[in-house]
Amino acid sequence: MKKIDFEAHCYSPALLKYFENRTQYPYYKSKDYALFFSDDFSIKSDYKMTHLIESCEERLAVMDKFGVTMQILSCSPGIELMDDPAQAIEVAREVNDWMYSSTQKHPGRFRAFAALPVQDTAAACAELERCVKKLGFLGWLTFSNFGSTYPDDDRYAPIFDKAGELGATVYLHPTQPCDSRLTGLGAQLAAASFGFGIDTSVTLMRLILKGTFDRNPNLKMVVGHLGEIFPFILKRMAERGKNYKRPPAVNKELPSEYFKKNIWVTTSGQYCHSAFHCTREVLGMDRILIGSDYPYEFPEECHDFERELVLSKIDKEKLFFRNAEEFFGIKL
Repeated sequence: MKKIDFEAHCYSPALLKYFENRTQYPYYKSKDYALFFSDDFSIKSDYKMTHLIESCEERLAVMDKFGVTMQILSCSPGIELMDDPAQAIEVAREVNDWMYSSTQKHPGRFRAFAALPVQDTAAACAELERCVKKLGFLGWLTFSNFGSTYPDDDRYAPIFDKAGELGATVYLHPTQPCDSRLTGLGAQLAAASFGFGIDTSVTLMRLILKGTFDRNPNLKMVVGHLGEIFPFILKRMAERGKNYKRPPAVNKELPSEYFKKNIWVTTSGQYCHSAFHCTREVLGMDRILIGSDYPYEFPEECHDFERELVLSKIDKEKLFFRNAEEFFGIKL
């Protein structure tokens, strides 16, 4: 059965070289295979770092082993943390061109999400347009924060509006929180086990309340980890939310409504059957996509989870490729 993986990460060798020359976060120590983002979060793994920069041929070997027809590539964190906007613009373009070369070498096996220099909103909009119109990218992968600012800050609204104008997809991906309540106690609080999901959920909720989808009714957004906290609390949000006056929030509908038309979720990094079935019951099979979170998660674990899912053939096809084809126009 065909399978489209919406979350697969990479770094260009040139970007890691740039990080290696830095002494402030983010910086890379190649001899230790360690990339440092903050006092609380780093990637220290020769497995992850090796696979993040692997060649297309090496990546394809892993994909073929686990039955992945297409990966949607995305650059891992770092560009949005650069303190020099001009450097960020240059590096983002280089990374996008590098990902594009992968899509061209192996037609039908790769698409990509753009990396954007959010430090310069006008440049970010121009780069998104170039990536979508000229390079055929699916859209933009943004992180849940940019170090000291957040995607829901008003300054970034033009990027989301450009995505809406272009019909581009935005993948909202976690990163290390910068909120003081989620830092200072190490990785258990700040990293993937807890803080990532909280940071992403708050950012998504603020985007909804600030009218992002009302301004851009055709905007598609994808969230990993089976939608973070939302499937579990969406019903309560709808029931309690209708009793609240909305100002100063400007959303025209209850937040739960946007999960019916604007927001999809992936399985990435949440290989829990009870969580999957909760998400399926709350959101429906049309809203769920495959995401491996490769190489931050082991492909074996993702494959075993998918194989053990008890679903009808129709529902498995929706999960693996039909939703991607129908809602995102991906043709294999």
